Amino acid sequence: MKIGLIGIGKIANYQMQAISHTPGISLVDAHDLNPARSEELPGSVNFFESLDQMLLRSKADAFLVSTPTPAHFEVAMKVIEADRVAIVEKPLCISPEQEDALRTAALTRKLPLYTAFHPSYGREVEWWVVQREEKNFDLGNLVGFESCFSDLYYLNGALTLGAVGKAGSWIDGGVSSLSILARFIDPEQIHLIDGRMTAIQDLPCSEVQGLGIYRFESDGQSGFGIVDTNWTLGKNHKMTRLWYENGTIELDHGKELARLNQHGQEDLIFNVATDKPRLVNHYIGVFSNLTEMYSRGEDNQNLSRALHRLLFAARTHN
Repeated sequence: MKIGLIGIGKIANYQMQAISHTPGISLVDAHDLNPARSEELPGSVNFFESLDQMLLRSKADAFLVSTPTPAHFEVAMKVIEADRVAIVEKPLCISPEQEDALRTAALTRKLPLYTAFHPSYGREVEWWVVQREEKNFDLGNLVGFESCFSDLYYLNGALTLGAVGKAGSWIDGGVSSLSILARFIDPEQIHLIDGRMTAIQDLPCSEVQGLGIYRFESDGQSGFGIVDTNWTLGKNHKMTRLWYENGTIELDHGKELARLNQHGQEDLIFNVATDKPRLVNHYIGVFSNLTEMYSRGEDNQNLSRALHRLLFAARTHN
């Protein structure tokens, strides 16, 4: 599978490394508004100063939209309208109206449309998926969850450089939490109870804090959970805690660690990190899944639709 990269920003280096470590996929072309960024590309990759020219001439099978979040819609629509396949970094877009327009355009042209939910392929997440499938720990049914994505993007009354290219704490962080939770709960069985967003006037972002409260059904068991995103805590903290009938698993997404607590036993800590950066590990998972779906003529639109429904509902409920 040949990929064309649109946007050579801070995340693109991890994506390029992951492509080089994933069998069955290769990077062939790239575009960025800043021609100087072509120097960051491997020598085998063609650089196009014009996106229109790349979409016209590239032999890529699909184009990875890795632009700032607010530009996802415009760039992805341009890819689709050129009758090319789009792979869009999460979130797909920033509003339900944009989502409907992209899906309609892809459906009309009978094109697959992928969303890259890279946090859901963290090694700690994959590890716990395997443990549950193989029934290695008897924790019973899931009864609750808490997922927090905190970033150091707001200090001393202003946004930091890390916030450049982001839309807001909920739009960029909430979709990360929800995609992780979808590995353990059918997202169609998750329903919003309440959403609370905090915006600060004159800041160029949609919100600096967002909270979603959800109810879910899993294996005949009802439960509740919260997704919390925050740029104002002054720290980077990414964690998902899952409460089961007989214990708790805490997934540290920053350190690629899992802490298991079974009632009546000492905690067990599992370090599943590798010598690769965690984001490279994330995208290896994304591209491995992508190549499998592409070979079958499938995409992840159903999953993407369900997750964006939960994401956008919390903002409109605020």
